[in-house]
Amino acid sequence: MIYFINGEIEIKKPHSIVLNVNDFGLELTITLHTFDKLPPKGEMCRLLTYLHVREDILQLYGFSEEKERNMFYKLISLSGIGPKQAMNILSGIQYDQLMHFILDGDVSAVKRAPGVGDKIARRIILELKDKMSDEEVSSISGIPSNSPLSNNIRDAVLALESLGYKKMHIQSLLAKHIQPDKLLSTEEIIKRFLLQQNKS
Repeated sequence: MIYFINGEIEIKKPHSIVLNVNDFGLELTITLHTFDKLPPKGEMCRLLTYLHVREDILQLYGFSEEKERNMFYKLISLSGIGPKQAMNILSGIQYDQLMHFILDGDVSAVKRAPGVGDKIARRIILELKDKMSDEEVSSISGIPSNSPLSNNIRDAVLALESLGYKKMHIQSLLAKHIQPDKLLSTEEIIKRFLLQQNKS
């Protein structure tokens, strides 16, 4: 596996980039999000990569951030979604927004991505909602994964799951109603969830 590539930017386009790596020109397919993060042409660039190998193709995909590549991996793990469509989805919806939409179960928002209809949007939500790690949920809520608040949230999620609530629903509701700068106990977090649950 090629984990990352360092090289000088020779060609820079919204959906692809050519890096000069020791006088070899390597072309990588990228998302619009990664394109926005790139330095100017002629400067050095480091991209995380995924190498797609088939009988008739050898294609490199590049990502500016690990979180985006992780979402790409999740998307291509779904039946019927290949690397090209996954890149189109991540160009249409930034990965952190997509995580929000998945946690919220927002089918109409996921359908905004190019080439995504109702059936694919529902499958993305259904199959990926339980694959979101606590660290990923923390990253979109602005709460550090190693903080006391994050630990209390994890304990609250486990307790609420034991009461029959779905993890995706718990995480979505807490992400909206927990402030990153306010330390709450596990009991307070559970009470806040139940309060918001009763209002909805």
